[in-house]
Amino acid sequence: MLPPGYAARPLELAEVDGFIDGPDVDLAFSVVAASDLEVIAVADCTRESVRSDLVNPDAVREEHRLVLTESDEPVGLIVIERDVAAKTFFVDSYAVPVHGPALLPSLVAMGIRAAERLADEPGWKVEAGAFLQDEVYLDVLQAAGFREVRRFWHMHVDLGPEHREPPEPPRGVTVTVAATDDERRLMHRLDEIAFAEHFGFVPHPYEEWIPWFSDRRDARPDLWWLAWLDGEPAGLCILDDSRADRGGGYVRVLGVVPDARGRGIATWLLRSAFAQAARDGREFLGLTVDSDNTTGATALYERAGMRPERVIVLLRRPLA
Repeated sequence: MLPPGYAARPLELAEVDGFIDGPDVDLAFSVVAASDLEVIAVADCTRESVRSDLVNPDAVREEHRLVLTESDEPVGLIVIERDVAAKTFFVDSYAVPVHGPALLPSLVAMGIRAAERLADEPGWKVEAGAFLQDEVYLDVLQAAGFREVRRFWHMHVDLGPEHREPPEPPRGVTVTVAATDDERRLMHRLDEIAFAEHFGFVPHPYEEWIPWFSDRRDARPDLWWLAWLDGEPAGLCILDDSRADRGGGYVRVLGVVPDARGRGIATWLLRSAFAQAARDGREFLGLTVDSDNTTGATALYERAGMRPERVIVLLRRPLA
């Protein structure tokens, strides 16, 4: 299925210091970073974010493929995830720019074929994401039957000395760190309540949810916050160091349960994240948000001084 001169093989992954890793992660990262640099002029990924994509709870490790030239140069990558609860495959295809026009149609087709083979009943779909500027990849996806369903914004705020001071909490609001198993299970329950009405949300058991945050070298469990309103759990904020290599902090999750909205809790958590990142010496803070979010999150982030940095287009097609 690949053009002449290319060969695909599974990635070799093994446990290294308690994490699934290996030299093939370096090869995969080199492909993703080269693709990012061509499209958005910066490596949006880090090695750890690529490693996490390859081994997260939804990753179908045996279906990932690394594409190499006849001289063993890594030039392509397919990453496949399967969310059983949502009946959705997510297929990411990457190619080193000079090889992209030749490789991408084959990579996308290989990903679709793998999803079709793995789907065990009707009703499954396959999704893919692309930067808005990546016209080559978007054209390939659309030619393969994908259609746009949503857009997400990467947003950021540049941090300065004015951000270092923690904000005053709204009346009756406090914060604690989710340090124990019970507290992290509460964090999971708040996440499911806060995001129940969001686009694409499907509930997952705690045991499937927590590894998305804990099984990362850039995790910051000391910055897993629980917000309380008059002594009752009201929201959560999960920060990590996934942008530390670029000098930034990152908000992985920020949510407030419906009954506690309108009290300034989300804004306070966000500004608290600004302050934490500034005290950690970060130059900016970033997050990703559904641009059509129905809770008003994008407006809240903009009022706090954040601005869209780039756009991710989510595309979808049904499986045969």
